[in-house]
Amino acid sequence: MPDKLIAHNFAQVRDLLQARLERGQLQTVSLDIFDTLLARIDTPEQVQYAVCREVAKSLARPIEQVWQLRQQTEQALRQKALRDWLDPECRFGEWVSAWVEALVGHADLALQRFIITTELELEQLALYIKPDVLAFLHWLAQQGLRVLAISDMYLERAHLLEILRRKGLLSYFEQVHVSSEQCLGKYSGRLFASIRDELNISPSTWVHIGDNPISDRRAACEQGIQGIWLLEKAALRQRETQVLMANMAKRGSTWKGQHFFSVLEQRLRALEPASDDFYYRYGRDVLGAAFSTFMLGLQERLTRKPVDKIFFVARDGYLFQQMYQALPQKLPESYLYLSRKVITAASTADGLTHEQAKVAFYNPKQQGLRSICKIYGVPEDSLRYLAACHGFREMAQPIHDWNDKRLLDFLADANVQALIRPLGIEHRRLLEAYLEQSGFFEHKHIALVDIGWNGTVQKFLKQAFGHRADFPIINAYYFAFVPKLYHDFGAQNYCEGIIHDSRRDNACERIPSEFEEIFEQGARALEATTIAYREQAGVVEPVLKSPTAPDRMAEIACNHMVSSLQQGILAHWRHFQAVQRLTGYQSVEILPYVYGLLERAVVYPTREESRLLSQLVHTEDFGHDHILSIGRDKLSWQDLLKPRQLWHRFKVSAWRYAWLAGFPTNMTNFVLRMAYLRAVKK
Repeated sequence: MPDKLIAHNFAQVRDLLQARLERGQLQTVSLDIFDTLLARIDTPEQVQYAVCREVAKSLARPIEQVWQLRQQTEQALRQKALRDWLDPECRFGEWVSAWVEALVGHADLALQRFIITTELELEQLALYIKPDVLAFLHWLAQQGLRVLAISDMYLERAHLLEILRRKGLLSYFEQVHVSSEQCLGKYSGRLFASIRDELNISPSTWVHIGDNPISDRRAACEQGIQGIWLLEKAALRQRETQVLMANMAKRGSTWKGQHFFSVLEQRLRALEPASDDFYYRYGRDVLGAAFSTFMLGLQERLTRKPVDKIFFVARDGYLFQQMYQALPQKLPESYLYLSRKVITAASTADGLTHEQAKVAFYNPKQQGLRSICKIYGVPEDSLRYLAACHGFREMAQPIHDWNDKRLLDFLADANVQALIRPLGIEHRRLLEAYLEQSGFFEHKHIALVDIGWNGTVQKFLKQAFGHRADFPIINAYYFAFVPKLYHDFGAQNYCEGIIHDSRRDNACERIPSEFEEIFEQGARALEATTIAYREQAGVVEPVLKSPTAPDRMAEIACNHMVSSLQQGILAHWRHFQAVQRLTGYQSVEILPYVYGLLERAVVYPTREESRLLSQLVHTEDFGHDHILSIGRDKLSWQDLLKPRQLWHRFKVSAWRYAWLAGFPTNMTNFVLRMAYLRAVKK
């Protein structure tokens, strides 16, 4: 009887084989496939349930009914094998044929092919090569040994060959054997005996390796084959955790999100190379979860409310377009060079209203009439004299009283409006020509996708061109929607914040508005913002901000960081799609976990996060040249002695919680967070 050998990793397996080689006692090595060579990011049952979900969707049948019929047909075939004095195994093709018959009442070859194809696709998504496997197989290949793969599995040999081929492992094996082919299993020893007789192998020179102590060690040893139990404790704990997570996910609450992202984390860890780039890791592990969940929510809404075309709005819709283009099935889409500056400039074709003028004063660095001129594309010099006539000594003097009589009289002045309207008409003409050229008016129903916040682009598009008979019905989907500036978007203008919508009045989801700048930085294009349009040879093209503008120069210096963030986000998105197909979770089911993740990142940043994210700068597309530093102010214990001043700094800071990252405990962050939420609620 061979020894009952245990190895805890492939290095130990190699040592055991090397010893037998040196004694001339080794000619054949066989390996189990699943959980030995290939590990899973989720349980086999979850993969099979995912197949049932896709079958149920294609047939418009309840998933539980499809799942039960799958189990019943499998059990019937295994019982039949037992009655035929075989092991309780079954071939997948025969199983699928019986399953389809039970589902639709007759043979359906197209449905059978769909099920088999889906099963193999989802298996591929769930499987990955375990660490050290390739090195071990390469070593085996150098020893001149016969190497076999043997599996107890319902999939057929052709299916296993395809899985191994796609994983790049097939060339290492002389033959592949599977229990389903002859209804003979490893666990009974009968599959080992069949292979022995077929290949005329001497058991004394044969070693089999696998993760199951019964099938891969004891049963092999009983046939005179040296079985080695590959007992990898970390892998065992991982499988136990997978089962626990899957079971807890059935309870709802945040567990589905916990399950989803635990599977995703394992897939990322297994398939993505490690990186020392902080920004890549932050994009992958933090922003990736938020943006991927947003894209999932977008897909769901486009399914419920179909549109003819999707327009991604520059610049903060750039990354979303890249993510959308990675989807296997998608609607026609296009990228629109729009900005708040060009939209608002066009809106003054009928004059500048008080409501429009107030928009300039929301910026904490606003410079009164100068800000109005910059936002609405009006040369400051042309209005300087008229401004002085109404009591404005300096164009750059901040206007804190938005109902200042000087401002009201200035806007009521016909001479002021006579200067503004022709400029607005030209801005609108060029914008309208650009939109026509881009096909904006060619579709009855479109979607706008953008980072969001106030919905300025959507609001002013309707205001400027809503009179046109071909103005489309717009569904605008924003990452976050906080309509502080506007409330009326028109009867046919639908707008929604998918991750955060302040109209839902849910404190848990408001975390993106606590640090808007990091989400805008993660989503923006690396190119400059659109400041105007020009017409050349009958074609209207966007004019981008000059690379020598001070704010653009600061932005360019940060582009390499933004690029790394986006590479991390896109890596997350690739694996997110695979895990979503496996789990079938909807955005609403994983959002609670995402909110928790963002709460940690925004409110309780690490010192590294605070230091490195603070190196980013934020610019805007509203006509200003200001740079908003995300950098944290230095905070000391002495600042706590001036609570009123500290509270003001806290409220106006771009990332208020970053100042506290240097404190030895998160208690200060927690107290300020609770105080701020209480103040906002009031």
